[in-house]
Amino acid sequence: MKLKDMITLNRQLYLSLLLICVLCLMTPHVNAAKRAPWVGKSLSNNPCRGGSQGYGPYDYTLRGSLWRELKRVEDYHFTAPVRNLIRGQSSTDITADIDYTLRAWPNHHHALNSLSRYHIRRQSSLKKSYRPQTGTPTECYFQRAINFSPEDATTRMLFSMHLHKSKHLKLANEQYAEAIKLSPKNPIIRYNYGLLLVDLKKYDLAQQQAIIAYDANFPLNGLKNKLIKVKHWPPKPSVKLDSKKANKTNAPSPQ
Repeated sequence: MKLKDMITLNRQLYLSLLLICVLCLMTPHVNAAKRAPWVGKSLSNNPCRGGSQGYGPYDYTLRGSLWRELKRVEDYHFTAPVRNLIRGQSSTDITADIDYTLRAWPNHHHALNSLSRYHIRRQSSLKKSYRPQTGTPTECYFQRAINFSPEDATTRMLFSMHLHKSKHLKLANEQYAEAIKLSPKNPIIRYNYGLLLVDLKKYDLAQQQAIIAYDANFPLNGLKNKLIKVKHWPPKPSVKLDSKKANKTNAPSPQ
């Protein structure tokens, strides 16, 4: 090869590499500038602390455009056995894989739900011998997720459900109010909020949530059956009309 041809080839190679570098700088890195710090306090009033940030963080509400990043985490950590609390994937500890998933995807709905189920089930099985979990408390994962993606109504709902199941009813009520503000027509949120209101003995408010949920064809009858037992179902026509109006307004204030 002649010297002139070598110079031309090297120049073309240099320009190609330069173009690749420019394109890399121009390509947006989703959530690259976004952080997911540990915020808030645990239910025992200690500051929330957890593992450092590694892969991610990525917003689960944007998973449709981040499917490669999601697959990379789920294939190696949040597998079906982990999701269903059968066994760990990367270690014998299920919570280690859930923790990795949530550090990468702070508001991963299924991982948050699995973590909540794990600790509620553990608390229920151990009963009197149960001790608060070591490491990062479940409520801290939820607060981190909400801080990371504050418009995610599903995370608020899951946190509400966790607080309800762990007997923190007042805090659950507050979180449901926030979830409804974000997604007022969501029948799943309305249904689960109704279950909480029954336990709070706020039967009229629970009935309103049930009407909204069932008018949206929500399939489960658990809330309806609970209201039948306390003689708050079926609703009177006037109550049903008022509930339809309530569906068009903001969430009820937590009481």
